Amino acid sequence: MKTWLTLLFLSLLHIQTFAEARVIISNGTLIDGHNPDRPNMTMILSGDEILSIQSSTEAFDIQPDDHLIDATDKFIIPGLWDAHVHLTFIPDLDYVTSYRLFLSQGITSIRDTGALITKLQPAIDYVEANPGITPRLFFSGPLIDGKDRVYKGEEPGFPNLSIGIDEQDNVEDTVDRLVSDGATFLKSYEMLSQPTYLELLRIAKKKNLRVTGHIPLSIDLTEAVKAGLGGMQHIRNMDLACSNNAESMHEIRQVKLQNKDGIPGSALRTAIHQAQRFPSIANYDQARCEKIIQLLSDYGVYQTPTLTINTLDAKRYFADPNWRKNYNHLPDSVRKRWEQESILAAKDPVSENGLIFQEWSMKLVKLFDDNEVKILAGTDTPIGYLTPGFSLHKELELLVEAGLSAKAALRAATLSPAEFFNLESTMGTLDEGKVADILILNQNPIENIQHTQDIFRVIVKGSVANFGS
Repeated sequence: MKTWLTLLFLSLLHIQTFAEARVIISNGTLIDGHNPDRPNMTMILSGDEILSIQSSTEAFDIQPDDHLIDATDKFIIPGLWDAHVHLTFIPDLDYVTSYRLFLSQGITSIRDTGALITKLQPAIDYVEANPGITPRLFFSGPLIDGKDRVYKGEEPGFPNLSIGIDEQDNVEDTVDRLVSDGATFLKSYEMLSQPTYLELLRIAKKKNLRVTGHIPLSIDLTEAVKAGLGGMQHIRNMDLACSNNAESMHEIRQVKLQNKDGIPGSALRTAIHQAQRFPSIANYDQARCEKIIQLLSDYGVYQTPTLTINTLDAKRYFADPNWRKNYNHLPDSVRKRWEQESILAAKDPVSENGLIFQEWSMKLVKLFDDNEVKILAGTDTPIGYLTPGFSLHKELELLVEAGLSAKAALRAATLSPAEFFNLESTMGTLDEGKVADILILNQNPIENIQHTQDIFRVIVKGSVANFGS
């Protein structure tokens, strides 16, 4: 008994000591998406909190257990977010590997935008059990789709990520179950009927939840925005919304959605987009597009463009041997498959539609920024041979290429995701009292956004990150 009590005491002492230990970062330049740049500053972190920020010329007491980091000639930014990931999309890409890769690249928060809770639960539990080696995890739970749902696990390339509901179901019960499972936002999908989608938006608004996702094919974007849409993914439905023949195209959609031939949801969704996307882009109407984008801005709708996906065919990252080196961080089964598939895919010529879609996507992102639409940096990793962590830096590069300033791109990966969750008082900038998620860079990211990849230290939840094995 005495031995057991001694061990217990020592264990508690260790926990207490760890909790009281501080991290002190001195002599660095602070950069975030809200404050002016602040050179030669010292930050004191205590637990998971930025305790104080002061000029490095001011004296401060050093305690024996303090972890000192000299950031002379270095640049300190908030930890990054990837606001669109799918942890369960590839079963043999395990969440432990994904977490390690996210942290190694300075991504201290991720937003999972579609996974069955039963499959995601081990990843949730791992975060709770291992705070010092995992990013913060926010999740929607499954894609909320219609009865002809797309991701139901029955067709190649479409794993089971969704639930299907319609006006016959109790939408509020569905939302309550997801919230009880830990969901902090909702992800809608394309095969929802108009009445069900509008009810989902109504219930979500009542419960102070944002609904983001793909806009259902059954509804006009303007109607969705005015009904309470919280966010959009992949610039979906902007093709139709920005087209001068939107009304006639929408009518055609509704006929196809009756699905008299009983086509699987995945095939029907794909067929509609293939038939309408590029004719809609060909009929692009600048004035109409600016009007709908201004509406998004006025209603506070967040946009996650995922340019890494939208430009995939044109940019061909997977054709670059240097990009494929990232695959070495993946489990062998995934690495070998991605190498084989991406090398084969790289032999195909860039399609004309791929170039058109890239140009159109970049143009719209610039319009979002010009009209003060809140942009979130997200990648859709691991879809499209996008390695967790590394792909977020590519997304930042593309946002800048589209016309955002480097500071605006940083804001899209720091402050704006925090604002999406109404967490801007605790996350997203370098201020006293905020959480201690911090990235120390060797070079200034404002001078070149690629400098976010030149990482000196990652601090997550107040601890200097251990990326695991």
